[in-house]
Amino acid sequence: MRHQKNFVCTSLFLILITSVSFSQSSQSSLEAMQWIVETGGPVYASPVISEGSLYIGSTDSVFYAIDAGSGKIQWRYHAGNTIQSSAAVFKNLVFFESGNRLLALNTKGKLKWEKTLCEGEVRNQLDPWDYHHSSPSIHEGIVYIGTEQGILLGFEAKSGEQVLRSQTLSEQPIRTTPVVWRNLVIFGDWDGVLYASDISTGSLVWKYDTRNDGTYPWTNAILGSIQVTDSSIYFAGKSNRLYSLNARTGKPNWHYSSPTDQWLIGGPVVHNGIVYLGSSDQHLFHAIDASRGTLLWTVDMDCRTWGSAWVDAEKVYIGSNSLYAIEKVSGNIIQQWEFPQVHEDKMYGEYTDRSANFHSSPLGFKNMIILGSDDGSIYAIRNL
Repeated sequence: MRHQKNFVCTSLFLILITSVSFSQSSQSSLEAMQWIVETGGPVYASPVISEGSLYIGSTDSVFYAIDAGSGKIQWRYHAGNTIQSSAAVFKNLVFFESGNRLLALNTKGKLKWEKTLCEGEVRNQLDPWDYHHSSPSIHEGIVYIGTEQGILLGFEAKSGEQVLRSQTLSEQPIRTTPVVWRNLVIFGDWDGVLYASDISTGSLVWKYDTRNDGTYPWTNAILGSIQVTDSSIYFAGKSNRLYSLNARTGKPNWHYSSPTDQWLIGGPVVHNGIVYLGSSDQHLFHAIDASRGTLLWTVDMDCRTWGSAWVDAEKVYIGSNSLYAIEKVSGNIIQQWEFPQVHEDKMYGEYTDRSANFHSSPLGFKNMIILGSDDGSIYAIRNL
């Protein structure tokens, strides 16, 4: 299927759109760019907005607060190590992970507390495709986050007091963001095991081991977001499968397997009974029936889709090398904003690796789509 494309050509090393010089051929697309903020390294984290302020970290080790409407930087906090987790906001506090530490800042950029998550060496990348760390999630005033040693921790948001500790059996790193459902806190590890622990005691309630369904030669790591909707859990990763489990028991409802054995990455988003999810070298973005696990449609991407989708009333937005707006029922591409390829292709033996420009997940705000780029910029694109 062929789709009409609308292109936005961008340039590296940008701070504000008013300072950018575009070639004549790209002048007609300039109106689509609301603002651009440059950081000093690739931005893998996804934006979070609270009360008009956008919070996001970069691999330049700086955490940024930005006015979401104008793109003006409100403040910076130098964390001392790369930031590959997305932030979470609770009341007047902002939380993120950097260098094996959980930091809590107030919304003025002042450090309130920080906690070392586990002992030992900091490993920011477990393999060349390990981009996202476990991000904090907040439930009833408790901040939950996974660690590199397979420990799920809970901290009281205001004081930083540790109130929960749950250790996985294999002690493998947790790269997923924990999700709370009823009395369970749910998370997955690098081995491909999904855990549900009691939210009060940290004791194991149930687990699901994807390796029992077949082991990928590299790893079965569970990656990205985990979704719980109507008592069903949805997750995916390097097992090449998207799973739906019963949240109460951990028993499988169904699983969808990649037909070409490609990683299903980025983390599923469930909206109105449809699961939206990207893939690795297959370069496909999927829509899958949430109740049955049957494929509804796919769309060809120009590279991998490492982020999760943003869904509004009519469209699904996802980043690859380009940013796409897709009609969520039919799968037709409504708009494609193209960006120059940031990465050079890498060779691993006979395998050619082409990295996506966008590992960040897009976020809708007013009339804009905002996301971070591997070129070090944070883009706000007017949603036409």
